[in-house]
Amino acid sequence: MNRFGRIASATFGATNLPLPLSVKLSRRAEANSIGGDNDAFVTSVQLAGTSMAAELRIRGTAVAEGLSLGQQATLTCTLTPASSGQSGRTITLSGAVLVGIDLDYEQTSMATATLRFLAESAGADSDPFAAEDSQ
Repeated sequence: MNRFGRIASATFGATNLPLPLSVKLSRRAEANSIGGDNDAFVTSVQLAGTSMAAELRIRGTAVAEGLSLGQQATLTCTLTPASSGQSGRTITLSGAVLVGIDLDYEQTSMATATLRFLAESAGADSDPFAAEDSQ
C-alpha cells in the first residue's frame, strides 16, 4: 500500500494553487429506479453518470479571492511519497467546476481557503477522475 507524505503542488487550469494543505475526493452516482406503473417493487436500478467532488484547502486567500464561481478547468494535484522507493501520484479531475469558496480568517493562525469543485462524467463510459504514478 502506498502512503503519501504531502501535496507537492496543486493547479486549477493555469492557476497555481499555492501551499495546499489537504485534498478530499468523493465519488457518487445517482440511482434511477426502474419499474412499471403496475409493479409493487423496483425491478431494476440504473446508475446515472458519475460525478466527483473535490475539496482543496490552501494556505492564504489571495488566489482564492481572484477565482470566480463557475470557472471550469482541470484540477491537478501531485502527491509525494512518504518513503523513498515509492513513486508519487498525480490526481487529475478533468472538467472540474468551481462551485464553492470558503475563506477562513483565524486569530492565531494563517488564513486558509477551501475550494470546492464538482466534475461529472460525459457518459457512462467516461470518468472525470484519473490517477497515475508520477515519474
